Amino acid sequence: MLLELLTATGMATEANFFSDWAAGLNVGGIILLVIGIALVVVEMIIPGFGIAGVSGGAAIIAGLIVSSNTFGAAMFTLAIVMVILCIAAIIIFKVVFGKNRKKDSKLILTDSISAGSTELCSEDAAKLVGCEGVALSALRPSGIAMIDGKRLDVLADGEFVTKGEPIVVTAVQGLHITVVKKS
Repeated sequence: MLLELLTATGMATEANFFSDWAAGLNVGGIILLVIGIALVVVEMIIPGFGIAGVSGGAAIIAGLIVSSNTFGAAMFTLAIVMVILCIAAIIIFKVVFGKNRKKDSKLILTDSISAGSTELCSEDAAKLVGCEGVALSALRPSGIAMIDGKRLDVLADGEFVTKGEPIVVTAVQGLHITVVKKS
């Protein structure tokens, strides 16, 4: 009676397809599909060299081959697997990489540097111009110098300055302290 009703409505072929598809599934194929899906999800969560993703893809293909009697059944199973993986990807990326996780992320730097901490204030800069010091390292052109009892990163203007030579500050722009050899 049900088969006659399905045949009359044109749904008999779909019913036969689904029954053939379900009959073709076996435990080994389903286990391979589940393992493959799990490995691909692991690759989504913990990206690495792709070993889990490639192994998962291979397990899915092996599961499709083992569990499907026809090409149509294999493609239908593959469509179901793809839908499951897409849903898993959406959930994973919303939870793992969502806006709420930005603060706790080990991949994203959330610290900031204020302009005040990276620039010498104009008063300090004005005081440094004309000050004398000693090169603590070779200045080729950058290096370290001791100026007014402070260890500072400096840039030599023009010629090479060897370690221990006396220097004079000629200009300060932001964090760039320009020095020359003392004549």
